[in-house]
Amino acid sequence: MSTKIAIICSKAFMKRIISIAQNVTDIQIEFYLYRHPSEAPILVKQIKPCDALLFGGTLPYLHAQSLLSEIPIPWNYIKQDETAISTTFLSLVAKHTVPIDRISIDVMNPAFVDNVLAEIEYTGEKPHVQHISITEPTENILQRHMALWNTKSIDFVITSIHSVFDELQALQIPAMRMLDTKNSIIQCLEETKSKSLLTKSESFKAVVGLLEIPKDSSIESTILSQIAKATFSTYKQISAHTFELYTTAGHLQNALEKENLEELIQQIEQPFKLAFGYGHSILEATQNAQYALTFAKPSEIYILDEHKSLLGPFPNSKGKVSLKTDDPYVLQMAKLTSLSPLNISKLINFSHERQSAQFTSQNLAEYLQVTRRTTERIIKKLVDNGYAKVVGEEMTHQQGRPRTIYELNFATY
Repeated sequence: MSTKIAIICSKAFMKRIISIAQNVTDIQIEFYLYRHPSEAPILVKQIKPCDALLFGGTLPYLHAQSLLSEIPIPWNYIKQDETAISTTFLSLVAKHTVPIDRISIDVMNPAFVDNVLAEIEYTGEKPHVQHISITEPTENILQRHMALWNTKSIDFVITSIHSVFDELQALQIPAMRMLDTKNSIIQCLEETKSKSLLTKSESFKAVVGLLEIPKDSSIESTILSQIAKATFSTYKQISAHTFELYTTAGHLQNALEKENLEELIQQIEQPFKLAFGYGHSILEATQNAQYALTFAKPSEIYILDEHKSLLGPFPNSKGKVSLKTDDPYVLQMAKLTSLSPLNISKLINFSHERQSAQFTSQNLAEYLQVTRRTTERIIKKLVDNGYAKVVGEEMTHQQGRPRTIYELNFATY
């Protein structure tokens, strides 16, 4: 099945893409054309069902950037870089004998022009560079080009904005559009197609859920049906107190993002455990769900993915803990401290989620959900091997010994 890509671009750029897109197999293209890049946000809201979205340049992408978090499909944009600028300069030199310092060029990043000139070891006067910004009307860019032409400071204009090119043509000012190379466009189309295929494969991964209730409890069938509906699951009862749900990663992610599942979970008055496992097969997903269930606490949801990363608990935290690692640094640390890679991964996650680098054994015990005694043993192993250090004491409001304050002393990023 071909990948349908919606492309937001100018009419002129549409013609270029059409001439190149035939080099990419298994794609369909539907164009949404603007007269000005600032119209991109309006066009985003007009897109019909498709597999991916591509912007025909950095400027339309920047105008629509704030809307992209709401788009459920992958997106991409054709980026302006040194290759485009050097190709355009080469084309200009080949077709027109125009000195570099007699050119006015508008670009998203002026540093790219400097980089190109440095690469070719150009030491003469530089071109007139106009910086494009979404906070400035493109009319201003046009006026600056025109002012340079009217004062006879330039002989030619290179523009990245198709509407500016059309205006310059109408005024009979010599100009050309920035050239995106054929290979760059093909690569961007291929990359956009790959993003779509990856998203689809991720969304259709098998997911098995396990809902477990205590032996002296029961759960209403309506609640169970609503959980299945929220996650687009089918379910079956596998024992008197355990239910299995079958869905896909895309449906489960959608339920979590919209908080439909979390709202339903809060309606269940009886204690329960709920965990999900991802896998490339039902068997693998079931095994991961069973393992995730061992971490589950009442009214919380855990997910164990196919990479053995534990996600959750939802809804209170969306942290990620790796249950396996091949990182030699973590393995060496585990060997020296006699702590499991799982505990080390939890310590790293603990560090990422805290606002302060300093902590007490009580802080860590609450995060790990273990006893103070267990936590103190973990901290002692860290301190003894130089992976944590004592940095002070915290006086309590009640009588008793002050609490020791620690800091982790190893790389957590």
